[in-house]
Amino acid sequence: MLLRKGGHHGAMTTAPVLDADALGRLGEQLGDTDMLCRFIRRYEAMLGQRVERLQRALTAQDHEDWMDAVLSLKTSSAMAGAEALSTLAAELQEDFASRPPTPVRWPAVERLAEIMECLRRLAAETARQLRIFLQQVPSAS
Repeated sequence: MLLRKGGHHGAMTTAPVLDADALGRLGEQLGDTDMLCRFIRRYEAMLGQRVERLQRALTAQDHEDWMDAVLSLKTSSAMAGAEALSTLAAELQEDFASRPPTPVRWPAVERLAEIMECLRRLAAETARQLRIFLQQVPSAS
């Protein structure tokens, strides 16, 4: 998509937005559908803040905060079964980690805007699919 193709997933678009199996495994680990639903709701509630933190780090060109925010998005998304978002965050992490650190060479402004637009769209779609998933969970309070 925006980032170089390659890696074990090929083009980023091949990753599903939601990995229902990962959510199923998480439910088994938690051993309780109510806990699973609470976890998903918390993740969904935090998603906008995580994306905005990335935007703030880009605007400030704060490389350390960007890397921290992208790692947070990657790991939380992986846990919540948000596979496409986790994959995109991993690609962004690799892309930025490979840049010379001092001074950091940020991608062109247009590309940064594209990245954020892509992140926002994917976050919105992820949240939408999580809400649908929650409606299908049995005995969700």
